Amino acid sequence: MNTFLRILSLFQVLICVEMKSQIGNVFTGTEGGSVKIPCNYPDEYQYMSKYLCRDPCGYSDVLIKTEISNKIITEGRYSILNTVSAWSFFSVTIKNLRLGDSGVYYCGVDLWGKDILSKVEVTVMKVHTSPIMTPASESSTQSDHQLTQSTVTAIATALF
Repeated sequence: MNTFLRILSLFQVLICVEMKSQIGNVFTGTEGGSVKIPCNYPDEYQYMSKYLCRDPCGYSDVLIKTEISNKIITEGRYSILNTVSAWSFFSVTIKNLRLGDSGVYYCGVDLWGKDILSKVEVTVMKVHTSPIMTPASESSTQSDHQLTQSTVTAIATALF
């Protein structure tokens, strides 16, 4: 029973650690996790190509692009979906986040001439793990209670 409660507590901590937050145009995820970035655009551009690029957003900075609506396109760690509906938006997901992914990005709508760009910021936080503490009366080794980064990431990924 005590082990069950510790595991339950661990899952609660992982849910808190792995949660992504959005404050304005700032999206936060944890190292090894993923972040979903919703990008709005004017209704009249529903069927135009959409993309995500990294600052300074030149041609070579485009990370993923779609020319197809209502179909998920995946390239490496990036996926994009242009949802044609009453709400004009597309979303980009970055998986297996790295600390180096933190920075400024732009959601873009590809137009003749100047594209429509919306600035977003991605912040990737390092996951800090600490040993799970148990009462001294229980006989177990310290290695039984330590979680490695890969274990935390694997459990968190399974939850989401």
